[in-house]
Amino acid sequence: MDVPRTEIKKIVRLFLENKIGIMPTDTVYGLHCLAGNKELHKKIAELKGRSESMPYIYLIPRGYDIESFDIVGDFSEHMNKYWPGPNTIVFPIRDGSTVALRVPNNDFLQEILEETGPLVSTSANPHKKMPARDVLTAKEYFGERVDFYVDGGRLDNPPSSIYKIVNNTLTKLR
Repeated sequence: MDVPRTEIKKIVRLFLENKIGIMPTDTVYGLHCLAGNKELHKKIAELKGRSESMPYIYLIPRGYDIESFDIVGDFSEHMNKYWPGPNTIVFPIRDGSTVALRVPNNDFLQEILEETGPLVSTSANPHKKMPARDVLTAKEYFGERVDFYVDGGRLDNPPSSIYKIVNNTLTKLR
């Protein structure tokens, strides 16, 4: 996806202004917001009609220091094998819970992530409906309740694969 630098700057500014956007990833269209804004996480849960307790995937830029997520252990072997790409890895963290991270293989998204830092990401669809494959479908789902849309054409990719680390072993969940 070839996006002018001015458009990327505009998208970055919108995220930094605490807006929610729908834009393409290397898999499907996603609903995105800044990772650190818990109020926006709640709003996304409301938009999707899902429980606030359901976890989100965090998209991170290449080379991001994942230690800021309080991950327990060294999983660089798995990260080097599966990232960047359409693979989400669920890591154990210090408080006993987990965090799901992904480094997308998408230059457009990487440029945004380098300036915004981690973004929350979830497929652009109401809970239990098919993910939007294009902006028109996303707009039918969410209309004006989303702050902005980025049109990346039709995407016919499957959602990301999800792997979970349990006892230093990677297990495929989806």
